[in-house]
Amino acid sequence: MLIEIAGGGAIGLSWAVRLAVSGAAVRVWTRTREQAERIRAEGAALALPDGVLHAELDAFPAEPESAAEKAAAAGSRERWIIAAMKSHQLGTERAASFLRALAGAEKAPVVCLANGIGHLEFLAARMPDVPLFAGVTTEGALREGPAAVRLTGTGRTVIGPYAPSGPHAPSGPHAPDGTRPAIGTNRKNLLVSALSAAGIEAALSNNIMEHVYGKLLVNAVVNPLTALFRVKNGELPADPFRFRLMKALFHETLAVLQASGMRTDGGEWDRLLDVVRRTAENRSSMLADVEAGRPTEIDAINGGVVRLAREAGAAAPLNAAVAALIGAIGPEKPGGSEERWEHFGMS
Repeated sequence: MLIEIAGGGAIGLSWAVRLAVSGAAVRVWTRTREQAERIRAEGAALALPDGVLHAELDAFPAEPESAAEKAAAAGSRERWIIAAMKSHQLGTERAASFLRALAGAEKAPVVCLANGIGHLEFLAARMPDVPLFAGVTTEGALREGPAAVRLTGTGRTVIGPYAPSGPHAPSGPHAPDGTRPAIGTNRKNLLVSALSAAGIEAALSNNIMEHVYGKLLVNAVVNPLTALFRVKNGELPADPFRFRLMKALFHETLAVLQASGMRTDGGEWDRLLDVVRRTAENRSSMLADVEAGRPTEIDAINGGVVRLAREAGAAAPLNAAVAALIGAIGPEKPGGSEERWEHFGMS
C-alpha cells in the first residue's frame, strides 16, 4: 500500500516521517518545488520528546496536475491519499483538481484532515466518484523548516467516510446527491493499521460528523480567542474576562451545533476545559497563522458556525464577531471591513 501525503505542513510531514520509519511506502506532495527538492535531497526530520526521527522521502510539487496524473497512472499498489492541508486550501478549485488527478483512474480514497467545515462539501461536489473521508486529529505539530517538524502533542485520530445526508447534508447548487463510493472494511483497516504501526493512534468511525462537530466546538472557542489575545491555550481561562468570553462563545456554538444535529451529553464544557489543560503550553494554529501573517481557518471554523446558524434560522453573533475580528487582522479578508461584516451577516 502506498500512502500519498498531500501537504508538506506540520501534520503532513510528521505523519510522513513516522510512516516511512515504520516501513510504509510514502510519497509527499508539497506546495512548492523548493520544498520538494529539499526533502528529496535531505530527507525529513521529526523531533520527538525523546529524540529525532529521520526519513528519506519521495517528494514532488503538487503542480502541475500532469505530474499527479502520471504518478497515479504509474502506480500499481493500492493507495490512500491523506490531504494534510488547511480548510482554506482544500476549499479551492486548484486543490479539488489536484486531488482528483492524484486519485487517478482507480479513484484512490482521500482523507481530509482540515479543521472546520465546508471543505468536505466543496470537494464532494467536485469529486463525486472519489471516496471521501474526514479525519479528526488531536495531534499537534510545528513545522520548523522546509524539511523539519516538531511533534508538540500526541493525540488520537478518528477517520470515517463522509456521507452528505441527514442534518449534515450540504445545500446549494453544488450539493451532491447523498451517495458516495464505498470502501471495504479490510482496506480501511489496513490504513488504520499502518497509522498505528507508525505510532499514530487511529480509529474508524461510522459517524464521523459527530467527531467533526465535537472538534469544531473546541476550535471555535480556543482558536480565535488565543489568536485575538495572543496567548497560549492554557492562558485563556486564567483571566476572568477571557473565561467569560470562552463560556459565552461555547454556549452559543453548542446551541448552533445541537440545532444542526449534534448529539450532546452535557459533558462538553468539561471536555473543552480538559483539552485546554492538556494543551496548556500549545500555541493554537490560528495564533501561529496570525503571527506569521498567513491565512487562517476562521471561515471554516467560526464562519462555519455562522453558516450553520443561518441554515437553522438562528443567529450566532459572537461567532460572527470573532470571525470578523480575525479577518480584520489577517490576510484573508475578502475586501474592506464593511465587506467582512456583510460576509458574516453583521452589516
